[in-house]
Amino acid sequence: MLDKSVPHISVIMVNHDATHYPEYALPEGYSFRFYADGLEEDWCRLQLETGQVPSLESIQTRFNTEFGNKKEKLAERCVFVQSPDGEIIGTAMLWDGDTFGEMESRIHWVAVLDSHGGKGIAKALLTKILSLNKNDFVYLTSQTGSYQAIYLYQKFGFQKYIEKTPKNWKTTDFQQGNEKAWQIIENKIAEYKA
Repeated sequence: MLDKSVPHISVIMVNHDATHYPEYALPEGYSFRFYADGLEEDWCRLQLETGQVPSLESIQTRFNTEFGNKKEKLAERCVFVQSPDGEIIGTAMLWDGDTFGEMESRIHWVAVLDSHGGKGIAKALLTKILSLNKNDFVYLTSQTGSYQAIYLYQKFGFQKYIEKTPKNWKTTDFQQGNEKAWQIIENKIAEYKA
């Protein structure tokens, strides 16, 4: 669940031992499936319904730009979760990202519908995505409003990145924003756990 009551500041999390992670299975009746033609509509809908993007049009454009000519790669790295009634209710992918200046494995576009929250689906999805990874190092980007997801990522060995500004980071005030972001996130996680 994305909390829009906190300022939106992007953050990075890193995992230097990503081949070791907890293993969780989907609840009974739920199943995984990999991307196939036509599932881009479900992928875009999930990003919109989980509050990741402002409009369906914006995420459709982004999908086409970022993934439109990489369908074979999506078929190997983009995972969906299907509910017992056949609805696509979650997704995540293991992608390549150059945030640090060279291509590295990245957990990307994780989304699970709130209506299916609390069932361990996100945990199982992360287990599945990390099982596709063959590298020790994996990173992800998130934001302050996703502190519940960040709390989950921590359980999978991801740690906050607080070092120098990454080579391809899109904002100019990484250090200042990063410090403020992690303060917000840590306060919210403490409230969430209480």
